[in-house]
Parts: sequence; C-alpha cells; structure tokens
Amino acid sequence: MGPPDAILGVTEAFHRDTNPKKMNLGVGAYRDDQGKPFVLPCVREAENRLLAENLNKEYAGIAGLPDFTKLAARLALGENSEVIKSGRITTMQSISGTGALRIGSEFIVCFLFIQKLRVT
Repeated sequence: MGPPDAILGVTEAFHRDTNPKKMNLGVGAYRDDQGKPFVLPCVREAENRLLAENLNKEYAGIAGLPDFTKLAARLALGENSEVIKSGRITTMQSISGTGALRIGSEFIVCFLFIQKLRVT
C-alpha cells in the first residue's frame, strides 16, 4: 500500500482537532453548522431540471457527452484558444475525484507515449 493520501489527510486531521472553531477544508460535501451535508440551492435546481427532462439514462460513451466536453474545453481554455482551433486537444468526461483523472492520464502517458500532459 502506498503512502497516506495528503488530500484525504486534511479531513482526518480535522476529525482529530479539538478546536471548537475548526473548519474542514478537505474534500467532500458542503456541511451545515451541525456537520450534516448541505446541498446548494443551485445544485437542487440543476437536479430538478434534469429530472424534468426525463432523460433515458443512456450510457454517455467512452469519452463522455460530446457537447459537454466541447463546452468544458472552451470554459477551461477560452473561446479563442489556439489549441482548440488547431485540433490539438482531447477532452474526456470522468467520474468525480482525482482517481479517474490519474488513471486516464497514466494510460495516455504509458500507451500513447505522450511526454507532456495537462489535466484541467
């Protein structure tokens, strides 16, 4: 087993801390003053919009939803990105967390012999 995860260690340190004014700056859900998960109103609204669309839950495909990945690239790199215009970019959608990004990046570097890879 590898060394402890530094990011998850922040939450572990939070649980060990006895200071009553402590704040959890680790990963996870937003929480209220009682420590219960808090869902942002904008997230609730997005969920309701998705439910109203009555989607069929079809598998998105190996690279994700094309419209989403295209817009995500434009958001990350800018409307006038030369990398996008020249077609030197690949975008993929993954589950949340860094694990999927790490696995995908390792695969690309290992099997496509890419020497420089940037993940946003």
